[in-house]
Amino acid sequence: MTTTAGRTSTATAVGSRWRLRSSVEEGLANLRDGATLAAVLVAVTTLLVGAVTLLDVVTAARVLATERDYLAAGGDVLVAQPADDGSLDAARCDALTGVRGVRAAAAVSVSTDAGRLVGRPESSQTVVTATPGVLALLDLPVLPADGVVASTVVARRWQWAVGSHLQLVPHVGGLPTGVLEVAAVRDLGQLSEAASTGVLLVRTPRGTADECYVRIEPQYRSTLRAAIPAVLGETSRAPINVADRLPAGPSAQDPSAAWAGRPTRWAPAAAGVVVGLLWAAIAWTRRGRSALYASIGVPYSGGVLLRWTEGAAVVLLGALWGCVLAVEIAALGVDVPLRVATSLVLRDGGAATAVALAVVVLVGLWRPPTLAALKDR
Repeated sequence: MTTTAGRTSTATAVGSRWRLRSSVEEGLANLRDGATLAAVLVAVTTLLVGAVTLLDVVTAARVLATERDYLAAGGDVLVAQPADDGSLDAARCDALTGVRGVRAAAAVSVSTDAGRLVGRPESSQTVVTATPGVLALLDLPVLPADGVVASTVVARRWQWAVGSHLQLVPHVGGLPTGVLEVAAVRDLGQLSEAASTGVLLVRTPRGTADECYVRIEPQYRSTLRAAIPAVLGETSRAPINVADRLPAGPSAQDPSAAWAGRPTRWAPAAAGVVVGLLWAAIAWTRRGRSALYASIGVPYSGGVLLRWTEGAAVVLLGALWGCVLAVEIAALGVDVPLRVATSLVLRDGGAATAVALAVVVLVGLWRPPTLAALKDR
């Protein structure tokens, strides 16, 4: 950039006292006079900050997609069942909905040979019965009195859709014998493998059930795992096991742990260091100019503020444009909510800016030896 020492020397010659405002004005004037280099530095900062923040947004989109799949498969569901071949109290399971951290609870029983379908004499229909909490558990609408939920497998097999009618010939007691209507179609495999080919009926919370399914708030997982057996009436002779719906494995990974361990976590700070070091290289090439300011009477504090002004203006303008660019690209081409993208870009952009400014501050504190730097100049 072009050194405006003429303005400084003129002010010193007339005996004006150097003020801090003069350093700010001089720094901005230097940026204006060297507009080409300033534009290049701003562009590099924009690209670096924009790239790392956008990369973190893309990573967030992948983690959110994994979390959606995890929850859709039952990642936030606990299953309680007797340790032996016993049964659970359906009313106690239904009452879990009032426990803090429980979003939904349903007592579920699966009968794999509950009856056959009228008109299909060779059929053997699995029937799933569950208490009303299953509606919230599977995100189902309120069912009419004669309404049932068909699993996706059965609906595909018999070409059923919402509004189709069916009738059961029960092999076990307690099942309706009248004409039933398919009120919804869902993947009942979210409950269990045996339920995946079933027809779901909602029953009152009385009697017993095979299992209790509980959808929870993730932060209460460990607390509820310990509390659920007691609520369900566990005794020393009738222990109750509580397990995650998803078995251990890649599909059961904790999304919060995946987010905390993402490889892009420290990328914004690294970008800030790179931007700061880039400015340090520019400051080194300008050491002669810094010495010239000192030789004509600019105090150390004035020189520091001048260098801070130049560096901070480049960093702030470049980081601002980088954040704007990242948000625009995320809104157009990344499958992530805009509020999430904006919040993440602001946080990452702020981190990169803070680190870069910290380096600029440290670089600005350094003033080269006046005589040696003038000789180099």
